Amino acid sequence: MPAVFLYIVIALLTLGIGLLLYLVFGLKSKLEKPVDDTSLKVMMEWMKDIKSGTEATRESMQKSIDDSKEHINARLTKAAEYIGELKKEMGGLTQIGPDIRRLSETLASPKLRGNFGEEILENMLAQVLPRSGYQTQHRFSNGEVVDVAIVTGERLLPIDSKFSMENFRLMIEAKEEAAADNLRKAFLRDVKKRVDEVRKKYILPQEGTHDFALMFVPSEGVYQEVIQDVSTMDYARSKRVIPVGPNSLFVYLQSVLMSLRGLQINRVAQQILDLVSAIKQESDKFASILGTLTNHIKNAGNTMSSVNQDFGKLQQHIHSASELQLEDTKEEIPEKVGSPE
Repeated sequence: MPAVFLYIVIALLTLGIGLLLYLVFGLKSKLEKPVDDTSLKVMMEWMKDIKSGTEATRESMQKSIDDSKEHINARLTKAAEYIGELKKEMGGLTQIGPDIRRLSETLASPKLRGNFGEEILENMLAQVLPRSGYQTQHRFSNGEVVDVAIVTGERLLPIDSKFSMENFRLMIEAKEEAAADNLRKAFLRDVKKRVDEVRKKYILPQEGTHDFALMFVPSEGVYQEVIQDVSTMDYARSKRVIPVGPNSLFVYLQSVLMSLRGLQINRVAQQILDLVSAIKQESDKFASILGTLTNHIKNAGNTMSSVNQDFGKLQQHIHSASELQLEDTKEEIPEKVGSPE
């Protein structure tokens, strides 16, 4: 865009200069002829107007060119800053390379890889559960130690981190399909062995655990490869082991805890029903006793009414007897009683 402005300015300047030369030479040729003063003055004024207009156009074009140059310089400065930042970022990437290599070397060691998975598991649980809600490195009586045991009421939910990486890494790096398929089968066999370990070591209902456990796979890529194999998932379910990954751990925990909470509510509801049943039995006993007492009171009332009636009759007889009087008689009682002549 600035180059176009420059061409326009050059074209206008060339046109102005050409017109000026034309006017000067034309005026010179006219001056050689006798002309009157009025025509000369008009011609000079007209040339002044053209000159001033040309100067104004040149200044305007120069200002546009300067503004364009400033705009271009600002853009170039910003581009230079971006390039500098990009160089810094590229330098950071070169520093990240050794860190990635060291991490890869760390994950190559089974023990260090296990510690890495345990650390991830503990950090994730610490974000959602209180410290009293789980135990780390819980030891059973058989000497086995599970990474985490979540406290769910009177029971423990074991979670152990398993990181089968060797054959998985080789499967990813394999360039031939047949080799990759064989390595995938070997990787899935490794996963089933980890399932057997969790089933044997950590599902111990006699020591207060639930009859199932979670197997935490710290790598989401490894976990996705596990759950996509139907036979492996069926095998894990048959062993009462549930594989979980970083993105699904919280979902499974929430489902398990809600299920356990439902079982707890059912137990409490059953206890309430048993209590209500006992109260009903006591209520029935009380109702029977109360009925018997009511009958006794009713019979006593009837007997009392009969007694009151008999007593009323007795009172009347007594009253009648109290009003009785002996009558006086004028017959003399003989002194002796003899036999008749």
